[in-house]
Amino acid sequence: MIHISLEGIVKTKEDENALIDQIEKVCHEYKVLFEIDHGIGSIYVCPCGVIEVNISNYYAILKTNTALVGPGYHAFVCELFDKIQKGSHIYLSLDDECDYLEDHDLNRIKDLAFYPYMHRLMDSFSKMKEEDEATYAWDDKSYLPVAKPKSVITPFGYIYANECQSVSLQEACSRFYIWNEVEKDALFYRNSALVSLWCDCLFENSLYDEAALNLAKSICIALEKAHELDKELPLPIDEYQMLCRLLNRENQIFDVDQYPKGDVGYRKNEVFYVYGNWFIYFQGNAIQSFDGHTMILKIVNEEETLLNMKITGYKSNEKMDFAYRYLNTVDSMDSLDFEDGAMRVKSVLHELHDGTNTLYLQAQCIKENEMLMINAECSDMSFYQQAIHTLENMQMIRQERSEVDVKV
Repeated sequence: MIHISLEGIVKTKEDENALIDQIEKVCHEYKVLFEIDHGIGSIYVCPCGVIEVNISNYYAILKTNTALVGPGYHAFVCELFDKIQKGSHIYLSLDDECDYLEDHDLNRIKDLAFYPYMHRLMDSFSKMKEEDEATYAWDDKSYLPVAKPKSVITPFGYIYANECQSVSLQEACSRFYIWNEVEKDALFYRNSALVSLWCDCLFENSLYDEAALNLAKSICIALEKAHELDKELPLPIDEYQMLCRLLNRENQIFDVDQYPKGDVGYRKNEVFYVYGNWFIYFQGNAIQSFDGHTMILKIVNEEETLLNMKITGYKSNEKMDFAYRYLNTVDSMDSLDFEDGAMRVKSVLHELHDGTNTLYLQAQCIKENEMLMINAECSDMSFYQQAIHTLENMQMIRQERSEVDVKV
């Protein structure tokens, strides 16, 4: 990992407020978003490029890992931290293992840190066996894409080990890093859009809320900027045109090659949503939220909720068993009862007699001393089958997932 930090002692509340004001001022000048609440915050620079901010207990620290984003991001953060440091009323120490500010030489820090990092990474990829899986470079805590044999999950999509044997180090960097140069060039804008498409875009559900809508718009704007800077650069044009149709946006990109070939977007397919020690296998473009300690996953269209699943977890000091009173087996339409290794699952299905023909699923999943209680409302039998598919593919993180650690 390649880290940069800015930190110092904050003696008074006045010093804390002054530092926050200084950070806000610099972030406004550099046109990046800064959010903070009760001393904990983030500076959002670009996809995957987030600076953590913690100002509490008389101490302030701003830090980020630049290894996953690229040398251009590293240079940008150094300049941002330098500006904050010079305008601060308190002493702040800037720690950069690359010492970029000594000479502002991007090629030097590429040779010093980023090319060796990529070389070790490519070497790790090439040594993977056919059956190996990995989750390299995946910091999203809300979900995990489904792993594939001899592939690595990255913000740019699946990277297959054999791909690393046929490209140069420089080409690998241009494909893996979002930000390779000091300026924001066409590759930066294309790579930013690609990361958002792969990791966050809800595609057909992009009109569900303001956040999803704004993300779809930002992807289109980034791709249009990339095309403006380089008319020959291949782009994910199929995804761009789909979003333009969805947003009623005028298509501004013509006559470019599709890049990359094939489908783009983890959330077009099923993914694993992370809930405590559990992996919840569910449709990737679902709407996820939390109500207290209950996870809510929804499949929606423009008019109604098609599947609404509420999941609540419990943990005991002893091995757990089914709460049979929770499962109403009287007049049930269908039931499920199976064991998969140490996993035990029971469920029942009812029809809600409320005039909507909604199907109501109750289920319990137990493994050792942990249990999930699940309630799901399904609009028809097809979405009931999706809920059953989720139950059949439930996993636990600690025991059932074997990963190859290629973090170097």
